[in-house]
Amino acid sequence: MPLASANSSKFTSTRNINMKTYFLIFFLLSSCFTLFSQDTTTQKKLKLNGYFKELNTISFGDLNSKWTIINMFHNRLNFKWYMTNNLTAKVEMRNRYIFGDFSLIPDLATSFEDDNGIICLNKNIVHESSFFLNSSIDRAFVDFNRGKFQFTLGRQRINWGLTFVWNPNDIFNTYSYFDFDYEEKPGSDAIRMQYYPGAASRWDIAVKANKDKKVTSAVLYSFNKWNYDLQFLGGMLDENHYVAGAGWSGQLAKGGLRGEVSYFRPVRKFEDTSGVVIASLGYDYTTKKSIFLQLEALYNGNQDSIGSFNLADFNSNSISPVNPFLAGYSIFGSIAYPLNPLINASIAGIYNPKNKIYILIPVLSFSINDDFDLSVIAQLFRFYDTNLENGNSVFLRFKWSF
Repeated sequence: MPLASANSSKFTSTRNINMKTYFLIFFLLSSCFTLFSQDTTTQKKLKLNGYFKELNTISFGDLNSKWTIINMFHNRLNFKWYMTNNLTAKVEMRNRYIFGDFSLIPDLATSFEDDNGIICLNKNIVHESSFFLNSSIDRAFVDFNRGKFQFTLGRQRINWGLTFVWNPNDIFNTYSYFDFDYEEKPGSDAIRMQYYPGAASRWDIAVKANKDKKVTSAVLYSFNKWNYDLQFLGGMLDENHYVAGAGWSGQLAKGGLRGEVSYFRPVRKFEDTSGVVIASLGYDYTTKKSIFLQLEALYNGNQDSIGSFNLADFNSNSISPVNPFLAGYSIFGSIAYPLNPLINASIAGIYNPKNKIYILIPVLSFSINDDFDLSVIAQLFRFYDTNLENGNSVFLRFKWSF
């Protein structure tokens, strides 16, 4: 299911105190929208959108084993304030009410409170044995634009990835492909400055801090050459690894070719320790009959992950840029086809030869109208030549956007 320590007591206290600030921001913003709802000028400056979702999850090892059923009601609110022509503020939050049988995952509620930011903006408001209510802020930043410069401060998403499934270049907020219900993806508590010297080039400098007060800082330069978007980056990850990387995206034989590679080397014992290479390469193509084909391969050179596997480790809070998936080579393939304008079907598969793991992901989605859709999704895990039990999850999701 796609559900997913401070260094001192003083730091833990600070993170808890900031929850009060979090709720204060929410109620103040809600009040602003209520008080000024009749003001035409203010309506142009303040915007609210979001969605409501209901996700039903059935998990089981085999058909004759015990089934676990969990339900989640999910509400997302996106507040945007156009303060001036150059200055914008955004606060985005999600509220999730989860209930069901937690016997197979007793630490589920605790995992929902995981927050990798320097400020904890994630809290279980209510927590009982068979249900809990979680509320979190994953975006809270101000953005300043002027001329060729853009400056962003606060909890934001810094997306440097170019491939679809695995992103070795996405060092600030790595996400899990299996966490499909989190379309917005995680954010970082960061300072970011972007400079656009030309129409197709960009300098991007970012610094973030995590919950352990470890800093990630890096610079990226991207440009267009030979009809390809190219990028190069360098910096330090969580004060533990130096990182250098490159990526590209362009057209090849009427399809899209994308790739990323990053090299991580430990800061400590730099001369005595070998580095880790993470690389991904993807290709996608749409036929004349609207069949969408996609292939992607990952190489994970992190030897520390060999022989270790846990389904719970596939949520976005558990993976890292240095270890985004299973060790060795992994191959991804998918095919999608619109059965009609309202129904789309797809099936994806992942295979990791070293760990002998097969993963199958069929999806059937229905677009009822512009604001309402229904999806049926399955994630089927098969393990060969291991003592691990197969894992299966089937999801039924309703979504209404406003």
